[in-house]
Amino acid sequence: MWKMVLGKGHGLWQQGELRFLTREPMGSALDAVVPAEIMEPGPPVGVLFSDGKGKEMFRVTQVSRLPVPPEGGEGTLDQAWGVWAQAVQDLEPKSGEIVVRGKKSGLSLARVTVSDKGHRGERSDAAGPTIEMLAAEASYLSLVQALIVPDEVDVLKSMLTDLSLVQRFDLVVTTGGTGVAPRDVTPEAALAVIDKRLPGFEQAMTAASLAKTPHGMISRAIAGTIGSTLVITLPGSPKAVAENLAAVLPAVSHTLAKLQGDKADCAGLDPDMDPDMDPDLD
Repeated sequence: MWKMVLGKGHGLWQQGELRFLTREPMGSALDAVVPAEIMEPGPPVGVLFSDGKGKEMFRVTQVSRLPVPPEGGEGTLDQAWGVWAQAVQDLEPKSGEIVVRGKKSGLSLARVTVSDKGHRGERSDAAGPTIEMLAAEASYLSLVQALIVPDEVDVLKSMLTDLSLVQRFDLVVTTGGTGVAPRDVTPEAALAVIDKRLPGFEQAMTAASLAKTPHGMISRAIAGTIGSTLVITLPGSPKAVAENLAAVLPAVSHTLAKLQGDKADCAGLDPDMDPDMDPDLD
C-alpha cells in the first residue's frame, strides 16, 4: 500500500487527465496529488491504484522526472522524481492523507520500432502496430507505449534499460535491425543489457522463419530478460513480425509469471492454463 497526501485546492481530476505525482510538493499545479512513498521503488507502469473503498483512481503510465524551479526563482533547477498517472474516472478526492492499493492487471507492453527512416518520418510504421495487435489478441494489455528510435546502439541500450528497469514494463518487443546490414545493431544493443538470454525463444523464432523462407536463417533475432521484463527482438517486416511473435506468444505469460516471482512447480502446471497475473502490490 502507498500513502498519498493531497494538498488543498487540488481540484477535479478529470477522466483521462495526466498528472505528475511526486514525493514532495513542487510548489505548482503539478503537486495536486503527492504520494508520500511513491519511489521506494516506484510502482511499475500499468499498475492501477484504488482507494480504501475499492474505487479505481488512476493508472501509472510512466516513471519520470521533471525540472523544479528553485525557490525565489534563482539558482539551478532541481529534479523531481515521480510518476505520471492517468485518471481512470472523474475524481475529486478530499485533501489530506489517504491510503491507496496498487493492483497489477494484464500486461504492460512497450513496442519499439528500430528504423532510421521511421525515426526521420520517411517511412510509416506497419510492424509496430502488428506487435500490438497480436499481443492484444493473446493477453489483456493494461498499457501500451509505442516508440520509434534510430538504429543506434547507445540509444537502444538506454531505451531498453529505461523501459525494463525504470518503467518496469512486463514486455518489451522491438522490430527492426536484426539482419546483417551495416546499420542492423539491435542484437548488439540488446545483448549488452540483457541479464539472461532465452535460446528457446530464439530457436522457435528461427524455426518459424525457416518454415516460410530460407532467408530466415539470416535473422539474428534474440530474446532475454532485463530485471523482471521480458525482451524480444523481431525482424523489421510486418510479415516476419507476425510469424516470429506467433511462435513465442504462447510462452510469454508463463515466462513472465516465473520471472516476476511465481514459485509454483512448473511440472504441476496445466500448460493450457494462464498463470495468475493479477497480484496485489502491497
